[in-house]
Order: sequence, then structure tokens, then C-alpha cells
Amino acid sequence: MKARKVSERALHLWSIARVPAAVLLVTVAFVFSVATVSHGRYAMGDFKAFYCSGSALLHHENPYATGPMARCEAMAAPVPLYVAKPGEVLPAPVPGYVAAVFAPFALLPFPLAAALWLVLLAAATAAAIVLLCKTGVGDPASLAVALALVVVAICFPVGELPPVALLGIALAAWAARRHRQWLFAVGVALTFSEPQIGIALLVAALALGRRFALPALVATFVLGLVSLTAVGVAGNLEYFRVVLPAHLLSELPSVLQYSLSWMLYGVGVAPIPALLVGRLSWIVMLGVTFWFARGAFARARPEVAFLAAPAFAVVGGPFLHLDHIALAVPAALWLASNAAQPSFLRSAAVIALSVPVLYVFSNIRLAALVPFVAGWLGGVCGRGAIAGLRAALAAIVALAFIGMATVLTGTGSMHISPLQPLPESLPQAAWAQYIGKHFVMTAWTIWLVKAPIWFGIVATAAGLIRLAQRPSTEPV
Repeated sequence: MKARKVSERALHLWSIARVPAAVLLVTVAFVFSVATVSHGRYAMGDFKAFYCSGSALLHHENPYATGPMARCEAMAAPVPLYVAKPGEVLPAPVPGYVAAVFAPFALLPFPLAAALWLVLLAAATAAAIVLLCKTGVGDPASLAVALALVVVAICFPVGELPPVALLGIALAAWAARRHRQWLFAVGVALTFSEPQIGIALLVAALALGRRFALPALVATFVLGLVSLTAVGVAGNLEYFRVVLPAHLLSELPSVLQYSLSWMLYGVGVAPIPALLVGRLSWIVMLGVTFWFARGAFARARPEVAFLAAPAFAVVGGPFLHLDHIALAVPAALWLASNAAQPSFLRSAAVIALSVPVLYVFSNIRLAALVPFVAGWLGGVCGRGAIAGLRAALAAIVALAFIGMATVLTGTGSMHISPLQPLPESLPQAAWAQYIGKHFVMTAWTIWLVKAPIWFGIVATAAGLIRLAQRPSTEPV
């Protein structure tokens, strides 16, 4: 009896401490990441590229051209904010409607604009967590822990866009569940901050019928009008015909890529065929998204179709970073949280997606957080403290094994020339040279480092496909 009271008291104390503990973990992840980014003088670096694309629009210049971007990015800024070094140019390969969103930011001094954008990213992530909780994905504390490394630590210090897309996914799923069509349209529009994700949600909406197709098409049409207004017909054609192909080519050898195209290039396939197969695989996964959304399960629970669409969109493809993969975390956590019985594979998929090993090794301070993230998520998905302890131990062993293999074998870091000459008028020319000098690693251990993320992607997509084959009334 006494032991039972002690257990009940411990559970009560943990229920009180959960949210503060999650906030602390997220804060530490952010601080550790900021410390590393600041040391490299790259704080809000990606945001500066977006800011400069907006500045180019304000000055009636081409946001896809080297000249205006280089001048803007070289502007002085307080330490540790990013300032481009001579010869460096960060591209902003974003559609016209995204560049237009950053035009108002360019009216502000860069440090003030960067602070405002960081606040908006934090607000978007917090709102996404609340909406995902209301959609049945998981409790707020667990969602925050799952996103701590792969969203907060990766995206916030450099000002990347995926938190906006995450809010769009959460809003679209919540609105679909509550039958709020025009809020659903806003959610779809936000996901188009990452076009490959936005297109996947549009495909799911079309598959589900007019109730979702109409607001999704309206959102897409409005974004198209904004793009036409911002960069014109010529600018949009340049974006699709010149900028996107050049950016895919410049990024292909990067160790930061997780795409099918990177895998094919890594085993000796020529760049152009590797990119072509990657594009085709993305189109195939759009077909899988459509098929999933047409199924009885998705029609009964349409919110699941909009959680699943990003998870399918990050399978394969020609261009895939960790921050894109983060958008599959809600689907993985939904699968694990809503399972009738705990599943090792589903728990492992959530942990694998939430612990980006490559980023942890590049910022070794974050390794201290890995057991806590894995243990927390393992306990939630496995529905017990013992499952959490096992998950934490497994994460420690896996991280140690991968780390030792990498140290013993090396990374195969090397300098390469750009795969193909790119026009100097494009920022991607300078970016390809930067990638070739800093982000090319060819050792077999790089595949080992990336393997957990690939496992998480495939396991989540496979779980969703199995789900689609079940009757809508059968337990998950």
C-alpha cells in the first residue's frame, strides 16, 4: 500500500514537472545550437538570404541574381549575425510569394528584422504544438521534446522556414478535423513556404474531394497571384527553369542532403540522371499521397491525410534537408500515440526522426540531450518508464557506436569542384563552390550517420501505408 502511494505521488509530481522539463530541454537545445552557430558567425544566416531577397524586390532588382544578393548580404551586422565574406553569396531559392513576404522585413534594419523573425518562428512552433495536440498527435510536452533538436536547434539559430510550414501542417490538420474550410486554406498556404510540402498537401486535398480541394486551390491561386505581382512572368519562369535546377545541382554533393539523388550520386550515378530519378521518386510519392487520401481511413479522419502528406513527401526526392524531414515528425508521433498497443518500430521511428545524428555530431554539446529526448519519447510511445529507460540506453549505445565508427574510419572530407559550371549571375555558382569546399564527405560512415533518419522516414511511410489498408473502424 505504501509503495503504491509513493508511486502515485511520483506520477503526480512528474505530471506537474513535465511542461517545465520540456521547456528546459528545448531552451538548452536552442542555447547549445546558438553557441555553435555564433562561433561560426552564421547566426540568422539563412534569414539574411531571405531578407535580401525581399530587399531586392523593394529596390526593383532580381532576387535570384548574384549582384543584389551579394551587396545586401555583405552589409555589416553586429556579432554574431551573419555577414557574407568576400566571394560568398547565400542563395534564396524561394518562390516569388515567399520573397514578397520578406519585403516588409527589409524595411527594418537587419538586426531588428532578425529578432522579429526569431520571435515569429517561436510563436509559429508554439502554435503548431497547440494545434497538433488538439488534433490528437500527442501532448504538448512530448511534442516540444520531439521538435527540440530537429526544429528548434536546427531552424531557429539560422532563421529557416520549416517552422512556418509546420504551423501550416498543424493548422490544416486541425481545420480539417473541425471542418473549418478557410482556416484550412490558410494552413495550406503556410505549407507552401516549403513548396515540396505544400504541393503534397494540395494533392491530398484534391484526393479528398471538393470540401478540401476548393480552399486548397484558392490558397494556391492566391499565392500564384502574389508571385506574379512580385517577380512577374519572367521571374517565375526563371525560378522554375533556371534557379531550381541550378540549386539542386549545387547542393547534390552536400553531406547535409538526405535525398535519393544524393544516395545515387554517392554510389557513382552521374548528376543529371541522379537528379532525374530523385524528381521521379518525389512524383511517385505524390501518387502515394493521393492514394492514401482516397482511402476509407483518410476519408473518415481527413486530418491524418494532411499529417501523412509531409511524411510521404520526404521519401526520396532530389532535395532533402533535416529541417524538411522534421515535418514528418507529427505523422510519426501520431502513429505511435494512437496505436492500440505499443510498437517498437513506431517508437523507434519517432526517436530516429527526432534525434538528427549528423547535426548532433556537428554540434557535440547536443549529445548530452540525446538520452533525455530518446528516453522521454520512448516512455511516451512505449507507455511506461521502463520503455523510456530502454530507449535512452539504446540511443546512447547507437550514438556511441556510430561515433566510434566515424572516428576510426574518418569522414572522407574533401574539396571538389562544382559538378557543372553555373552562370556567375546566379548565387548558386558561389554556393556550389562553398559546398565543394566545406560540405563534401565520402566515407562509408556518412551513410551510417544518416541511417537512423532514413529508417525513421521509411518506417513512418510504411506505417501509414499499412494504416490505409485497414477499415476506418479498425484500431490503429
